[in-house]
Amino acid sequence: MKAAIIGTGFLGEQIYKDLLPICDEIILTHHKNKKYPDSKEFDFFNDDISNILSGKKIDTVFLSAKIEFEKDDKRLADAMTRFLDSCKGSRIMYISSDGIFDGESGSYKESDVPHPVTLYGKNLEICEELVKKYANNYCIVRPSYMYGFVDSNMDSRFRKVSKDVAEEKRITRFTDMYKSPLSYQQASEAIVKLASSEYNGVVHVCGERMSVYDFTKEGMEALGLSTEDLIGEPMPKEKPVDFLPDTSLDNSLMRELTNVEPSNIREGFENSRPKLIDANALPKKYLR
Repeated sequence: MKAAIIGTGFLGEQIYKDLLPICDEIILTHHKNKKYPDSKEFDFFNDDISNILSGKKIDTVFLSAKIEFEKDDKRLADAMTRFLDSCKGSRIMYISSDGIFDGESGSYKESDVPHPVTLYGKNLEICEELVKKYANNYCIVRPSYMYGFVDSNMDSRFRKVSKDVAEEKRITRFTDMYKSPLSYQQASEAIVKLASSEYNGVVHVCGERMSVYDFTKEGMEALGLSTEDLIGEPMPKEKPVDFLPDTSLDNSLMRELTNVEPSNIREGFENSRPKLIDANALPKKYLR
């Protein structure tokens, strides 16, 4: 198989690692941060991906770049249409998100109609609809929170938590905001399996429903961090529009198609890196 990965953030990097044993060739792109010597610089909004693909027959294109924060929806739609047109003949793996839902009900299935309320969510919907319209062979993947280590680097969410613990800061998390966390390793495993399948449609690649507070608590415990200064509190009654109460996802289809059984948070961390944190770097009172 020949593949292209557009965007080598944490997920793109893990997908690359998982593709190496099964691919004859992998084209990597980056926008600002070049992680690999042969990665090619690519601006999704201004460049044509066909110049990078160089007429090669690419079996699968993974679009994991963060393009959905663009404020101009027409600019986004034009760039996405141009991208898909240049990738005709390839299987498109578009990485969407649980942010496409309004968060009012939770445990969303793939058949549930999206109702985005944020700019990010509305842009996700634009991209998903364009993939459905212009790609003959595609899989739209919707993850929730992702966590863990990729190539010895901790995800940004728990990296900040670890820093806050070291600096003896109070950490607050909502007890009534729900997500479906999955480690980067298992998310990538499911995505690579879906890429090799003949399934066309949407798949929720995620773990089990849990509150953001419980997720943070279990992650801290898995990292060997004290939860003494972790405070659980309810969402504010007058919450901002981007505070979505429950965007948890149903993972039944993912499990059926890929046989990936979501690990708990501790297992997810343990499987990504044996030694997760240097205990000597933290004050003793903040260690369990």
